[in-house]
Amino acid sequence: MIKTCPVCKKNFEGSDKKKYCGPKCKKTYENSQRSAPKSSGKRPNPVKSKPPSPPINCPQMLNEIAASYWRKIAPTVIERGHLNVLSEDAFAELCDLYSRLRDINSAIDETNRSLLQIDDKWDSKEGVETRSFKESALSDIKRKYSKLFLDYQKQFYLTPLSNRGVFGFTDKEEEDPLDEFINGKNGK
Repeated sequence: MIKTCPVCKKNFEGSDKKKYCGPKCKKTYENSQRSAPKSSGKRPNPVKSKPPSPPINCPQMLNEIAASYWRKIAPTVIERGHLNVLSEDAFAELCDLYSRLRDINSAIDETNRSLLQIDDKWDSKEGVETRSFKESALSDIKRKYSKLFLDYQKQFYLTPLSNRGVFGFTDKEEEDPLDEFINGKNGK
């Protein structure tokens, strides 16, 4: 018997008991029946119901490099909604870490030293001197601050991986093209 699938509207061959062309269409129909009950009125717009938040300004405690980083990055982070009164101190710490990393990098460049140091050790049992390399203090500080800086950046979605393609700043929510298919409004 040839029947039409109620979900995807394709013709398929099946018995009297079979209602859908395959398990995907059956699952799609079941999921569409699990939607939340419809309310009698319109949903309030969450953007309009928020109380106005106090303005977020650059803290006075930041040095000039950190303050310039704040002025450069904060507008984007505020617009995306990741910087508010509660996260202001953490963002100030991110800006301070940026400033410290710039200072460490300039110190490494000015001294023109290697990031490795020779570590001479005397073995008293064998009576020989051994040489090995160890990480310099500047390299150790740079590594630790860089890791901490990247951790803070991830929290504010400032790394490419944590960003995941969120580049637009539109206020309206984009509609998923599969919503029509799931809700059964697909005319195919």
